[in-house]
Amino acid sequence: MKRTSNREEKMSLVQQKLEEGVRDIFESDKYKEYIETMSRFPRYSINNCILIACQYPEASHVCGFKKWQTDFNRTVNKGEHGIMIIAPIKIKADVEEPLYDENSKPVLKEDGTQETETVSREFQGFKPAYVFDVSQTSGDPLPSIVEQLNESVDGYEQLKQILIEVSPVPVSFEPISGGANGYYSPTSQQIVIKDDLPELQTIKTMIHEIAHASLGHGSKEDKWDRETKEVQAESVAYWVSQMLGLDTSDYSFGYISGWSKDKEVSELKENLDIIKQTADKISLAIEEKVQKLQEDKVEVVEQSEKRIKKYR
Repeated sequence: MKRTSNREEKMSLVQQKLEEGVRDIFESDKYKEYIETMSRFPRYSINNCILIACQYPEASHVCGFKKWQTDFNRTVNKGEHGIMIIAPIKIKADVEEPLYDENSKPVLKEDGTQETETVSREFQGFKPAYVFDVSQTSGDPLPSIVEQLNESVDGYEQLKQILIEVSPVPVSFEPISGGANGYYSPTSQQIVIKDDLPELQTIKTMIHEIAHASLGHGSKEDKWDRETKEVQAESVAYWVSQMLGLDTSDYSFGYISGWSKDKEVSELKENLDIIKQTADKISLAIEEKVQKLQEDKVEVVEQSEKRIKKYR
């Protein structure tokens, strides 16, 4: 019982950290920093992303103590303190359940009440766990998606083509009057990008508008006001741009504090979760395209080598 009580106390502390963390993300001037940190952990839940960002904002890649050794040939440096996250566990417990016969009819006692039986059931639970950032470890270097992108994508035109392919709606490049760099039209289901933008601005605008389309803005199910839509799309664009290693110095989120001021923690957390899910989906689609390019390059090299050997 002591052990269970200790776990419950720790989980209560985790919950408190989450509540404070969500508010801190939006009320401080660190929104950009937090989003940057969370963008590095696509396979972690939003709760764990928040916990990591709050405790170790400079984190870039985290793993458990043993996983650093077995998967990456790295060891945690002596004296380092772990980052607390939530890990799923299976809990077995004996429970009393109503008893039924082979015909699914209740088995009754003499007094007419239903018989019960004790059965062992397995439940999903959670416990505090600890991970360590790569900066807290020593050993072999880690591969990164930015390196993969640089190796596989031959510049601007290829990255632009990848974004066109991962977009949920068609993308066109046309003259746009006024100050807009691009737009997503939910009625015509298309993205239009201004055709004379600088290369980096073109890529960033494409990601922003792909975010609007991926988020379903303007659809019948869309419940968000215009300001919230822009917060979501710009946050997703910043998140994905970070993953691609693009220059993100021109992104600004100074308006975040005002936007979040009167919102409940649950709504703020819902927005973070939506941003994360959408950014992860776009990032994963890009990674898959990059991986395919790598495989195609290897295949071309292998075929070239076979032809050279054949004619020697």
